[in-house]
Amino acid sequence: MSNRTAPVIPGGIISDEVYNLLGFIIQLVINPSLGIVGICSNFINIVTFLKIGLSDGVTQNFFILSVSDGLSSIIVFISSLSYILQQTIFAGVQRVELQLQALYWACYYSATFPQSISVLTTVVIAVVRCCCVAMPFKVRYFLTAKRQLVAILVASGATIGLLLFTFSPMKTVHLRNPQTNRLFAVLVGYRWATYTAFAGSLLYASFILVIVCVIILSISLNRSSKFRESSASNSASSESDKRKDTRVVKTVVLVSVVFIICFSPPSIFSIMKAFIGNFSLQGRYRKESRLFLMFIETFYLINANMNIYIYLLCNTRYRNTFKALFGKADSSGSKKV
Repeated sequence: MSNRTAPVIPGGIISDEVYNLLGFIIQLVINPSLGIVGICSNFINIVTFLKIGLSDGVTQNFFILSVSDGLSSIIVFISSLSYILQQTIFAGVQRVELQLQALYWACYYSATFPQSISVLTTVVIAVVRCCCVAMPFKVRYFLTAKRQLVAILVASGATIGLLLFTFSPMKTVHLRNPQTNRLFAVLVGYRWATYTAFAGSLLYASFILVIVCVIILSISLNRSSKFRESSASNSASSESDKRKDTRVVKTVVLVSVVFIICFSPPSIFSIMKAFIGNFSLQGRYRKESRLFLMFIETFYLINANMNIYIYLLCNTRYRNTFKALFGKADSSGSKKV
């Protein structure tokens, strides 16, 4: 840990007053609220999926997604809590402020671990369902629940190992603001090139895969809907199976669309860093950069919060298990999936 004097760099577009106001609203109001809701909603998801059972790949993968989203919500909530304490109770207490600032940035980088697992799990969910649509008979025997689990665990293990290697040299540095003569903490020393290459490749590859899968699944949904309308001779069991598959596809499509929307800000952020030289945490547009990172946290939390509503809307088995655990069960649909 060392103390240095930060160079005086001209400010960007946003004034200090606007930056402080927006930071206050996002970090003290929006993100903590979303964090609490995310923790609660994913805890409910975990309990519900455990009650359903993890024997099939769909439930198993949604359970893993709930665990990783729940961990992300906890870490981001701790990050917001450290910001709240820094700005309120311990404002002006330099030693505690520095510790809280270090905690804030530690949480920011730590959240990369569960968020990466969420990305990988979403990709597996989308790709598997897409393969089920394209090759339904082959996939049933090849992409079993156990093999899907192995794929997620191997990819997640490799990701965690790479992130640990990337962040292992990281250390806390105290910089002195020459304008206020106060210290502030930052984390430096991580393998920036490795992290940038990993984050960029994971994000863009996942984006492309999920978007392609959403297009294919949407076309499949449209075709199956037209086929059901034109065919009136299907047996009751056949019609039930088709409705079940349709609900699963709808769930996957909605989860994937929410993923695409909520993980767009990190892509935009990386593009802006590439084309705007001073768009960084220490550059001329440092306030804009930090606000953008706060918005990214907000979208991560929205992504972690939304899935419970999708499950309740599209997954009959989840909905009835949820009602059995937390309310009155719906006996009319208890045997549906």
